[in-house]
Amino acid sequence: MRNHDARPVPRAERAVRLALCCSLMLALAAGIASARVDSVTIDAIEPFEKVDGYTYVEATMHGVVEREDGSVGEYAVPLVLIYPAFDGNGVGVVDWPNTVWYSVTGHQDLDESQTRQWARDATDGYLFENGYTYASVQWSKEVVELFADVPPGDDANHLVRGSIERGTDAWEILRDAARFLRDPSVLEGADGPMPVDAVVSFGYSQTASLQVQFLIRGENTVADEVVYDGHLLGVGGYGCHMVSDEAPFYGGPTPCDGTPTDDPSKMMMISAQSDLEFLFRSALSRYPEAHNWRQYELAGVPHLPTVVFPGMAENQNPADFRPVFRAAFHNLTLWTTEGIEPPPSQFLEGEIVSEGESQGNLIPDVDEDGNALGGLRLPHMEHEVEGRIAGAPLGTYTGLNPDVDLAAEPTNVLVFIGGTFEPFSAEELRERYPDHETYVSRVTRAADHLLDARYILEQDRDAYVFEAEQGPVVE
Repeated sequence: MRNHDARPVPRAERAVRLALCCSLMLALAAGIASARVDSVTIDAIEPFEKVDGYTYVEATMHGVVEREDGSVGEYAVPLVLIYPAFDGNGVGVVDWPNTVWYSVTGHQDLDESQTRQWARDATDGYLFENGYTYASVQWSKEVVELFADVPPGDDANHLVRGSIERGTDAWEILRDAARFLRDPSVLEGADGPMPVDAVVSFGYSQTASLQVQFLIRGENTVADEVVYDGHLLGVGGYGCHMVSDEAPFYGGPTPCDGTPTDDPSKMMMISAQSDLEFLFRSALSRYPEAHNWRQYELAGVPHLPTVVFPGMAENQNPADFRPVFRAAFHNLTLWTTEGIEPPPSQFLEGEIVSEGESQGNLIPDVDEDGNALGGLRLPHMEHEVEGRIAGAPLGTYTGLNPDVDLAAEPTNVLVFIGGTFEPFSAEELRERYPDHETYVSRVTRAADHLLDARYILEQDRDAYVFEAEQGPVVE
């Protein structure tokens, strides 16, 4: 097996590093014109119910923004912090919560739970089982204004509250969240987490596009200080997302003016098939030659599968992309902390539209079943491994839902990018898999190949095989 574990840094060694780092930062402080975290005050604290040995904190991060125009502002934004009582693995994750739901619904639905913590959804507990320190911070002036006069409910998501003076203060807020994980000494009212040695950002969809803009603009480097060591961009298809000072949205999708690949940090993008087919010229965001960029395009996987956003349509695509996200966090950690190169990029096959409204989108090549060719192929996608068939599809898996007419129903865009699944008939399944052993062997071959190439972890390889073994393909 080729899995590697990130080495946890002993508490004493990390404390020495922090002391040296702080001394250096004090010496350089006069030359760094950047925001700073004044304090982080705890609003609620309790043991984390999902994983033993972790603490869950809802807090408010207070900071100062020194802007390019010479003005100085302040912010007070909500922060969710989840950290281990033990040393952890020395890596922090800052989750950039998505805000696009409010724009899609026209600001009519004030359900706080729409501010999702997508890094948690996309990994299903992996981060906390492996020693990461986690933070999710509200960066959007749109959200804090929208909820300014809404009384909190009993189960309100803390991430909708706050005070942000300008929409463009988002860049400093996002930087400050990373700085706080490196030096959490400003946390008031608790011992808090140990400082981390590396920090990675995580965005999903809209905020993956925000990450791209952050990198293109050079926001990740301030006076030669690299804020984030790495970035995991989840199913990003909006090209770029710009923040602005213009109400009520304070930003939105924008063409990308440049590429993010000159940044010294490490970057991974996981793209669903939907993203390449529809979401605003995402196929133009391929950087196959960049030494610090990896892109994994997932065949037969939608932007919003049932595992993270169920119930949109009866035939919604159920393909599970969480194994890829878990392995991506693992590989990005090794890349940023030990210099171990991740596996190579994987791109879907097809034609990129060269003109018209769909310019830059991909029309994927498909096999005789209608399933996309190329890309990173999970065990529900058929392919060859060393001359033998691997993967065992149970039907046709699409990235987009063709039953949705976006021109007539633009608010159904989330259903549209949930894709579809059309199962094979019982006769077709018997023809493909004459016995249960054939099906299991094809799933196993695909899972073993993915594990050996480091696109999934051993726990997910075993889960794929176990699920395949549980019952007959055809009753």
